[in-house]
Amino acid sequence: MTATPHRRLRPLHGVLAVAGLFALLLGAQYLWEGGFSRARYERVTADAAGEVRLDLAGFGTSEVRFYRFLNPGNQEVRFLVARDAAGAIHTAFDAAESDYKLKRGFRHQGEWVVNNKCDTACRLEEISNGGGCRPIPFRHRLEGSTLVVAEATLLEGWRYFR
Repeated sequence: MTATPHRRLRPLHGVLAVAGLFALLLGAQYLWEGGFSRARYERVTADAAGEVRLDLAGFGTSEVRFYRFLNPGNQEVRFLVARDAAGAIHTAFDAAESDYKLKRGFRHQGEWVVNNKCDTACRLEEISNGGGCRPIPFRHRLEGSTLVVAEATLLEGWRYFR
């Protein structure tokens, strides 16, 4: 009986296997945290007065837009602006009190925003109510067709995204 020679694992093969596994884990984490959906956020910054100004001209009824605020201190806050069927404007952080640590956020479907973790829907008119699996509302003001939010108001929600 002859023994078959054993193939040795070369160091290069081991390094390639570990690098491949590492890349696979990074890719899975990227997709779990929102991955390609990050492109749906429009980046905004504050002006010299410390206010974020968004032009709402052309903002239709039952429309939702997602924004990403990043200040010079690299503090990121994601939020949404919605106009309900009655024409009222609602603002909220793209997070819910019940599951903000998972950083899953919301998506827009018709006249609803849907929590990506709970998979529960909230009518656009009810965004300002907050609580549970609903978006967390924050203060804003309107100056004509411009939505104005203070940078300090947005930074109050930073704890949901760090």
